[in-house]
Amino acid sequence: MELWDSHCHLQDERYGADVGGVIQRALQAGVARMVCCGTREEDWSRVLELAEGHDCIVPMLGLHPWFVGEARPGWLDRLGELTRKQPLGIGECGLDFAIENPDRPRQEQAFAAQVRLARDLDRPLSIHCRQAWESLLQICREEGLPRRGAVVHAFSGSPEVARQLQDLGLFLAFGCSLANPANKRTPKALLAVREDRLLLETDSPDIPPRHLPDWPPEGLNEPRYLALVLETAARIKGVGVLKLAEQTSQAAERLFVNV
Repeated sequence: MELWDSHCHLQDERYGADVGGVIQRALQAGVARMVCCGTREEDWSRVLELAEGHDCIVPMLGLHPWFVGEARPGWLDRLGELTRKQPLGIGECGLDFAIENPDRPRQEQAFAAQVRLARDLDRPLSIHCRQAWESLLQICREEGLPRRGAVVHAFSGSPEVARQLQDLGLFLAFGCSLANPANKRTPKALLAVREDRLLLETDSPDIPPRHLPDWPPEGLNEPRYLALVLETAARIKGVGVLKLAEQTSQAAERLFVNV
């Protein structure tokens, strides 16, 4: 199996000097490609540096909705310049109305601008969304998506929202929270996702499988745990692990290869 981790943050400072070990352990676990997503200008150079040093990394740069309030003037121009110079995608970007006192207009403006950039350059787009599905759907319909598509990572919506997003051409990605027995909502949404629209991710170092026995309280998630997501998704959908691995890898290649 050659798996794709469709969303992770290898540039995260919590990995420190061990990032090389994180990448090596992922490769040994069968994770052949890792989509590394920047979240603000301060980490874009680190994402590009990691991608330059490791062929297994697909770089993405974006402005996350959590950081729109601290973005410097001209961030979008710099993002556009970097994107036009080299093969990379746009994201992580999106909408998050679940945070305390969200600046909805600024979030929507920043997200729409990044959707337009990805659409105009036909680059893959990685989207974060919490409690903002109506606004997300509206912006995607108004702006239009890249021809190759886009992905909503760590999908947490309902089966109906999942169907609407797929109808627009979006992929949906699921992570380690899917394997948590206490999570009753996400498996229902997974069943509404077509195999050709399904991606797997870890969102490393976040959303670790804390439900596992003996998981350390401060343990970091890693791309190597993608196998847990694959096994859980295959069981829920009632398909073979190898078959789902092939289907999700093919879906990831359609979205991310030759950006």
